[in-house]
Amino acid sequence: MKKIVSFGGGTNSAAMLINMVYLNIIPEAILFSDTGGEHPYTYEFINTFDSWLKQKNFPSITVLKYSNKDGQILTLEQDCLNNNTIPPIAFGWKTCSQKFKILPQEKYIKNKYQNEIIELFIGFDCDEQRRMRENPNKNFINKYPLIEWNWNRQKCIEVIQAEGLSKAGKSSCFFCPNMKRNEILSLPKDLQDRCIAMEKNATKLAELKGLGRNKSWTEIIEADRNQLKIEWQEEDWHEISCECIE
Repeated sequence: MKKIVSFGGGTNSAAMLINMVYLNIIPEAILFSDTGGEHPYTYEFINTFDSWLKQKNFPSITVLKYSNKDGQILTLEQDCLNNNTIPPIAFGWKTCSQKFKILPQEKYIKNKYQNEIIELFIGFDCDEQRRMRENPNKNFINKYPLIEWNWNRQKCIEVIQAEGLSKAGKSSCFFCPNMKRNEILSLPKDLQDRCIAMEKNATKLAELKGLGRNKSWTEIIEADRNQLKIEWQEEDWHEISCECIE
């Protein structure tokens, strides 16, 4: 039975791995699926954490990317631009997580560990038990160590800080429709410009106005740049929460 870690690049899965080091639970591989649209601080943390893992004689983080049937690597951002739309989570679908996060890992595991039983370690904390589920693949067994240890997010933060590592931050795409106003406005200008370009390119929005579902990110960003006030009431999208966030 092979132990594989699904590493999200954020706080929870990092804390899970830190404790696995001290419990001497050594995985066969640590897999990170890169959508191509992660926050800059996520990429920075992954590099730092990968060095930390190597010092502990743990496997390096294997970075995976989605490739289409022709073998061409495709990012979620480019996929949206090609199809004149925005991430599916805006419409209530979780196919972006399935396609760009889950599928690359499943493909890698099936190719490298054919017919083997896989324990897949996932970093959901004890406040996220609603996200637990059995793996539909009969050879995969989902494991949720943080829930078994009764660790919440604050505990995860404390464990990371105790190692002298910088805070991992929230892991998600920088154009995720579940971003909040302060997160949107704190994005670097070049990333904001890419979000605006995605919205302006999106002609297939049905009843939506933009990345904010019934709001346009372009409006809030441009209003902020022009020092104008704009109403932006935060809404709870708990029912369609993004599976990438950790």
